[in-house]
Amino acid sequence: MIPRQLENPILITNRVNQRWLHRLPMAQGAIYLSKRKNIFFSWGRFAPENLPNGLEVKAITAEELGSYVAKLLHENHEKKLILEGDVPFYVYHELEECGVPSLVIRDGVIEHFRETKEEWEIAQLAEASRITDHAFSKILGDLKPGITELEVAAKLEYYMRLEGCEEFNKTIVASGTNSAKPHHWPTSKPLEKGDFVTMDYGCTVNGYHSDLTRTVVLGPASKKQKKIYETVLEAQQTATEALRAGKISGELDKVARDVIDNTEFQGSFLHNLGHGIGLDIHEGTGLVQGSGAILKAGMVVSIEPGIYLPGFGGVRIEDIAVVEQDGCRVLEHSDHKLIEVK
Repeated sequence: MIPRQLENPILITNRVNQRWLHRLPMAQGAIYLSKRKNIFFSWGRFAPENLPNGLEVKAITAEELGSYVAKLLHENHEKKLILEGDVPFYVYHELEECGVPSLVIRDGVIEHFRETKEEWEIAQLAEASRITDHAFSKILGDLKPGITELEVAAKLEYYMRLEGCEEFNKTIVASGTNSAKPHHWPTSKPLEKGDFVTMDYGCTVNGYHSDLTRTVVLGPASKKQKKIYETVLEAQQTATEALRAGKISGELDKVARDVIDNTEFQGSFLHNLGHGIGLDIHEGTGLVQGSGAILKAGMVVSIEPGIYLPGFGGVRIEDIAVVEQDGCRVLEHSDHKLIEVK
């Protein structure tokens, strides 16, 4: 997993990029990668053994990092050190003070390699997705007039915690006219009969995120609600069937957007079709309107079209899927049909 294409040494201070390399949830430090040495500088006394990717471990203090890295560069006759774009200022200043000849700040070096997932990573994403599916099956029994959006969010998180999730995404529960807001945070508004109820939530397993959205109707759905839901579902299924390696990101977005825009709901799809997902909830290549990025096998993306009608309500349906050579593998399995909660 350690990138072999690095022309110059790189110092990694981003916690998520470090976790991708050493797989330790709580470790603090920095990672130095080069053609000759790969070292995890661990702060304090914490010095794990048998790290993956052939990482050596050196226990130091944060204040010693600059001098150690400068010494490595000098010993190996390296003239340039790559730093991540979010490098802490004290690290940059310390390296300058230690006489590193050339410091180059560059964004996205490690993130680029994280875009395609290995099977062990996909297994974590699949387990997190299983937990979100379980929470959806449980929450259906709790939905009734009078329960608040905040209570629904709390119950979703409770059900995920019981199944072993580590952390939660920001849980969205949007009911009634609030469901017309793509990023509505739950409030004390009670659910009412006839409401759309959109639930967008997820969790982490070993740092890897799930992301699921389902929209239900509290009670019998109206003719208009059914038409909105069926349109979003068609857009989602059409994009899912088209998703495979070699496709252009923006073309996938257009596939779903065209389904919606060819109805009376034209212009009501207010965001991109999807985002990359992994150790970050939003990472790498997504399904973005107008993007020319080419999808590769092993990428994991969300597929989440929506229709949002202010003053009426909205629908979003979301799964995450692994891009494969001849299609995609959807990791979440909650029912897609319109559920009318009685």
